[in-house]
Amino acid sequence: MHRFLSLVSRFGRDERGVFAVMFGLMAIVLIALGGAVVDYVSLEQARNRAQIALDAAALALQPEIFEDNLTPEEIRLRAEELMVDRIGDARIAASIKAPVINVDEGSLFFSAEVTVPTIFVSLVGVQSMTAQIQSEATRKKLALEIVMVLDNSGSMQNENRMTRLVDAAKCATYILMYTKTETAAGNDQTCVPTGDAELVEDVRIGIVPFTMFVNVGAANANESWIDRTAASSIHFDNFDNDDDEERLVLSAPNYSFPTRQTLFAATGEAWRGCVEARPHAKTGTRPEEYLDTDDTAPTAGDTLFVPLFSPDLAYGTGGNNYINGSAIINNSYISGTEIYDSPAICDRPAQGTTRCDIEEERTRSGSWASWGNPRLKEGAVLSTSPIDFVSNALYPNAFYGNLPPSCACRNPTYTTNWDGTTTLQTRNGYCYSFVPLGLSLRERQERLCKYYAGVGSTGFSRGPNADCTRTSVLPLTSDPASVISTIDDMRAEGGTNIHQGAVWGFRVLSPGEPFDEGGPYNEATSKVMIIMTDGENTDYNLSNHCNQTMRDLNGKCYNTAYGFPYNSQNNKAASTSAGTVERLGKLAGPSNTGAIGVTNASLVAEMNTRTAQTCANAKAPGTDITVYTIGLATDSVSQSTPAVVQAMLTNCASTPDRARFPALSSDLKATFESIANELSALRLAQ
Repeated sequence: MHRFLSLVSRFGRDERGVFAVMFGLMAIVLIALGGAVVDYVSLEQARNRAQIALDAAALALQPEIFEDNLTPEEIRLRAEELMVDRIGDARIAASIKAPVINVDEGSLFFSAEVTVPTIFVSLVGVQSMTAQIQSEATRKKLALEIVMVLDNSGSMQNENRMTRLVDAAKCATYILMYTKTETAAGNDQTCVPTGDAELVEDVRIGIVPFTMFVNVGAANANESWIDRTAASSIHFDNFDNDDDEERLVLSAPNYSFPTRQTLFAATGEAWRGCVEARPHAKTGTRPEEYLDTDDTAPTAGDTLFVPLFSPDLAYGTGGNNYINGSAIINNSYISGTEIYDSPAICDRPAQGTTRCDIEEERTRSGSWASWGNPRLKEGAVLSTSPIDFVSNALYPNAFYGNLPPSCACRNPTYTTNWDGTTTLQTRNGYCYSFVPLGLSLRERQERLCKYYAGVGSTGFSRGPNADCTRTSVLPLTSDPASVISTIDDMRAEGGTNIHQGAVWGFRVLSPGEPFDEGGPYNEATSKVMIIMTDGENTDYNLSNHCNQTMRDLNGKCYNTAYGFPYNSQNNKAASTSAGTVERLGKLAGPSNTGAIGVTNASLVAEMNTRTAQTCANAKAPGTDITVYTIGLATDSVSQSTPAVVQAMLTNCASTPDRARFPALSSDLKATFESIANELSALRLAQ
């Protein structure tokens, strides 16, 4: 140790200085060379961070190249801002050169320079180090499954909305399914594939037109997911067989209650393809999971889908009266309206000692005038008649229960001649097969016999298919022609049920039945639902749509996908209506005959709730469907407020920016174009 200290002391006293100068110079070089490794590592770290930041900027801004609202310089500045923000280090300088944009190829190319200050090599005059990076984002249409849920309600006739929707939806289809598109010649509201466009692989589109119902396709009548055996608790809603609302007979010796399919066959009308909503019965553990808001597999019971069969209403209570009797029976006018629900097929056939005794009367204003048409004065049924029997005399598999309160004869045998004064005469008669009279409105509406008489006039809102959407669901397909044909087939008529549109859009994307064309839920397939409506959910417990008698009887004016409020939570033992199963409409007071008196506002609010529940289920982990919503003209709604409707559609979308609210139908093309371009998947090319 002493020797070392001595050497150091001698070095310090050495006055020659040459070695010290050389040592100092070499020390600077050695330190700079050693520190260069540290500065290079720092540069590489900064370069990696900048590359990630530039990639993120390219991905974020690539969709903007399809828009006209940003210039290339504005895109460059936004990208530079995003890049610097993502790097998050003020010491690192980053700049992006002018971008290279190719709209036809859908590519956005950036090159950038990153400058990092040095620590060690600055000792030799190198104050900073730079690196060059580049990134390109390009559209690549990978495995995409898109369902467009499109409003076909009557209000879509306004302001050319349906025409504009058809044009816009077709344009979105072409953008998604072809490599290149251009504005259609002579129609700037749509687009078409270019002459050299190619069909994109792994893109499939489905269409769900909706009104008050969704049409799943008449060709699916015999599918296993359709309730063909009355397995669902709602299958017999609004029907009864024995003209007695105080009891229910579902089976008897040699008798079974007819299914809806049987009733369609009886009317001679074909099922158009609409189904009712499943009961609002809890399924999974999440609060929004119900049979009518999720994609629970239809295997048995209430999970099956019940064909729509809209009942013939009691005469005078609503508009859907399509099977009527005659006010004249054997030249005798029957007072009241109940005879209109008594076609000849609904007579009670002769059985045992049954006999209907009648008295008719006729009047005239003076001895010189003609006698007026006879009118039934009173009727009575002999109490010795057999009850609860099955007969094929008037129609197959007919069941006859308790005797009605009164009766009339179509072909009476008269026991007296006309007798009385010069202005009023009466006569008596009887018959063994008779017309039941004195039935309640409920009995007249629900009697099954009517449908075996054949149907009178029918139309979109009249008959057993009343208000059934004409255009059926198109399952996912890679055939553009099928998609375009379905869109072209749409027409505007009927009410609006966004909930039913959304839940069937969900089911079209689902990999299981009823439509199993969808791929499995996984990262390889992007599933997207676009819901377009021109306003709001609507229901019709309103005085300007039907009279108070109808609303008191059924709870609202029209039979919808939920049946009537009368059918909801109806625990009346003598009713075919669903037991205690909830449909739509809660009990309004201490009643066991359904939700009579429920307000229209509460019905619409519940439809809004079920729409929200459906969207939540579609977006839930495990399904992860991306939801876009388009609300056209939501500022002019009437059964909700604009704020309520816009909030519902915004919350339904996967993110707030995926909810679009165009004010005019002419804005639909741009709205659909924007969404279609966003859906074109992005990949990094470099």
